[in-house]
Amino acid sequence: MVTGVDWSDRENDVVVLAYFDMLHRELRQEPYVKAKVNDEVRRVTGRSKGSVEFKFANVSAVLREMHHPFILGYQPRSKFQDSLRDAVLRHIGDRADLEESALEAALRIAQSRVDVDFDLKDPPHVELSDDYQRHRRAAKRDYVQLDAANRSLGHAGEVAIVDLERRRLRAAGATRLAAKVEHVSETQGDGLGFDILSFSPDGDEKWIEVNTTRFGIAWPMLISRNEVATSQEQPERFRLYRVFDFDAPRPGLYELRGPVTSTCQLVPETFHAVPA
Repeated sequence: MVTGVDWSDRENDVVVLAYFDMLHRELRQEPYVKAKVNDEVRRVTGRSKGSVEFKFANVSAVLREMHHPFILGYQPRSKFQDSLRDAVLRHIGDRADLEESALEAALRIAQSRVDVDFDLKDPPHVELSDDYQRHRRAAKRDYVQLDAANRSLGHAGEVAIVDLERRRLRAAGATRLAAKVEHVSETQGDGLGFDILSFSPDGDEKWIEVNTTRFGIAWPMLISRNEVATSQEQPERFRLYRVFDFDAPRPGLYELRGPVTSTCQLVPETFHAVPA
């Protein structure tokens, strides 16, 4: 068994190609067995099971840098060799089938759902590599942008949260407040800096911004300048609800309260510019 030695280019190629095969199946919602893939990589490389698992998580981190979908079961681990990033870039351009599956997943029309049994989670701690912002520019497409631009997905997530808030209030005996929950991005427009007006059972207002993805808990979000400002101006009211794994039978949900500048790592994407 090989230990204590950096992975060679050949070994990186083996793990990246195995990972891409799994990711392609996952995006197409086809079954596969992670343990069997791990066994095959171990047979070829001589590495331990844990080392291969960690390397798969490193590949997820590289793909997240590129704003490319990654395997849900391998949450990104950001401490990796530059040579692994090179291997991902070397092979991803050869996988037109993978890109087709990723694009289809990002653009798929979402159906509205009610009575969703959300899997409530604590917010994750997401580690970003020092080169996160610079290196992800190598991607052909920005799947975070595509995912966020899927209006059917955003609307479906908001509908599910409106329903959740009403159910929570009715369960707490606050039926009058439940009737006042308002999908303001639909009734008043999307320039308010939040999507849903809701309430705590004692009547305090909650201004909920819903951010929905089909991808995993560590998938990046897009937040507008207006939403950031609203969270700073109304920190006691503002809530960011992150809905993830939306296509799963039981989607995930976590909540961030207060200013987004305090609850999130913000990476600047674009700027409005005029000549100086």
